[in-house]
Amino acid sequence: MMVRRIHLTPRYTSDDVDLPFKLPKLLQDEGVLYCFDNSGDMQEMGTRNLPFMVGTAVAYGLTYEQGVMGVTLNAAKILGIDDQVGSIEVGKDATLFVSNGDAFDMMTNDVTHAWIQGRGVDLDNHQKELYRKYKAKYAK
Repeated sequence: MMVRRIHLTPRYTSDDVDLPFKLPKLLQDEGVLYCFDNSGDMQEMGTRNLPFMVGTAVAYGLTYEQGVMGVTLNAAKILGIDDQVGSIEVGKDATLFVSNGDAFDMMTNDVTHAWIQGRGVDLDNHQKELYRKYKAKYAK
């Protein structure tokens, strides 16, 4: 099951207000294979929030490891590509990242390196250029 955008409000007015946050834990407890999904409107922009959805689910009962599985191996199993990605094993694609902070925490997430299929990804972007520019300007 793909758990879609847990930061949305509950679907029904009779649902607990925090049901979307608790849903991954409820599925985990019932043994349902699930992953986190961010598809829909503005998914490209919203993808940056995927790790924070996991962080919310961890705050609402998932263990950290279960949260990691929800965006790695579980997702790969649901998509039928777990023979290629989803875990770090010999023979699988090296698609991973390194973060100085907690990847699921909005305040400390600091991705420093990333690889897709073993190739390094340039993480520099326009926002980082602007940050450096104005940091230097106002440091004077």
